[in-house]
Amino acid sequence: MQLHRLAINQITTPRWTLAEAAEGYARRGVGGIGIWRDRLAECGLARARVLLRDLGLWVPSLCKAGDLATLDAHGPRTALDDCRQAIDEAASIGAATVVFVAGGMGAHADLRSARARARDLLWQVREIACAAGVSIGIEPFHPMHAAERGCINTLAQAHRLRGELGSAASVVLDVFHCWWDPELETYLAPPYLDAVSTVQLCDWRVPTRHPVTDRAMIGDGAADVAGMVRQLEERGYRGPYEIEIFSTEWWDRDPADVTRICAQRFAALSCS
Repeated sequence: MQLHRLAINQITTPRWTLAEAAEGYARRGVGGIGIWRDRLAECGLARARVLLRDLGLWVPSLCKAGDLATLDAHGPRTALDDCRQAIDEAASIGAATVVFVAGGMGAHADLRSARARARDLLWQVREIACAAGVSIGIEPFHPMHAAERGCINTLAQAHRLRGELGSAASVVLDVFHCWWDPELETYLAPPYLDAVSTVQLCDWRVPTRHPVTDRAMIGDGAADVAGMVRQLEERGYRGPYEIEIFSTEWWDRDPADVTRICAQRFAALSCS
């Protein structure tokens, strides 16, 4: 696979600032960078725009917005305001997608209520996203996170929501969260490919020692990452890929070395 199709999500190398990550990825010939909002705030919007322009990097995603359960304590408008701000930031730096994380159950007694509230929030930000030319990327989370981190849990749920919302929304396909989905192959094909804004690559470590910070590098785990990419390419996907590794083990390594390995593993993926 050609590196111009690859972005590295900066959570993969958190020891680097946004500027250091952008420069480090560009040196390796990587085409893009997935950005986190806290690192964007540290860098500043104006400086980030110049940096991305000068390095020729594109931004597949800005992470994250939504997360109603986390924001509940700050008042009912906070999640909406957070989404609006994230959309403005994404538009400012040319990010194609804001990753929408629904959050878990929070104070709700059941998942149905939490999912309904996430849907309501998506409807509220739909027109804002359309006006800004930014997609709201609905990311389904592995079911083990349903209570605390993400109450949208299957590709079917994410695509159903995207179908309701139309072109304002998209689906973020993260290997860690979706590799197990019994309907995965259905959603790696048309007509669903048109709704996918970015594919986030990592692997499922065996055994997994932590539910959040123990992802494996692509090719080192149980998920058939190469097979997924091959199916996507054969069936017409031409969008971006991001390597996104939440792993204390990888975070402890030299970021330049991690970047080198990311580029090598992605380049070795075959689409035939």
